[in-house]
Amino acid sequence: MTSANGASLSSIETWMSRVAAHHAQSISVMDVTRRTGDFWAGFATSFRDDPRRTDDAVLNRLSEFVDENDTVLDIGGGAGRLAIPLAMRTRSTTVVEPSDSMVNELRLAIGDAEVENVDIVESGWEEASVEPHDLAICSHVVYGVEDITNFMQKLHDSARSRVAIVSYMESPQAHLAALWEPVHGDTRINLPALPELVNVLWEMDIYPDVDMMPHRRRSPFESPEAAFDQIARRLFIGGNPVREERLRAALPDYLEPTSDGYVIRGSKPARQGIVHWRTDI
Repeated sequence: MTSANGASLSSIETWMSRVAAHHAQSISVMDVTRRTGDFWAGFATSFRDDPRRTDDAVLNRLSEFVDENDTVLDIGGGAGRLAIPLAMRTRSTTVVEPSDSMVNELRLAIGDAEVENVDIVESGWEEASVEPHDLAICSHVVYGVEDITNFMQKLHDSARSRVAIVSYMESPQAHLAALWEPVHGDTRINLPALPELVNVLWEMDIYPDVDMMPHRRRSPFESPEAAFDQIARRLFIGGNPVREERLRAALPDYLEPTSDGYVIRGSKPARQGIVHWRTDI
């Protein structure tokens, strides 16, 4: 990637520029009421999971990094999908989470799991004040972080033993990018993801290991109407009748029926990895 004057950008500059351009593109089409408030309102319930599950490869790998005497810091931990099961295997976990709806679901999930060693810091990571923990994890959060170096450095400094970041190979909404142009008229700028993150870390003199996990099958839409509703939200259509009509006209060409619902035609399973490194050596 190059700057306006033709000079090559560093990996960090490329990350920051791409995130800024993505956010600016989103804001340019977003209804003013969506520009503030809780983005996850209405979605948070879907981020809960069974804390006693044994078939989650990511959770199982993260569990190998800790023992019963360790503490875990989960940045952007949402509804506790990782924090609660890790709390069952360690001394304690702390979840840093800014979303009110996610925190509400987290409190419910903690109660349902009957665990008492999960602390909650209701804050964004950049503003949070927390003591170092043995393991710091951050799952599917960094894609939209513009000031990536300060975010990563604080993460590094907050882990006594190890940092582990879970990321997809492509940002979570990248498979919907093809629908952006027929609705909004320009090419969607996708957020960076795991490959770009590794380049950023190298530039920060951090040399992580990367453990690739089994791919995750994307959840199908129950019906074309369900697909419309969910995609409309992710494309920030916001009840605009012109954009709604454009999406309805375009959607049949992009939806593919399967035995258990509808998927975006040509979309691939979501590949994810754990980027991790020691902080005590």
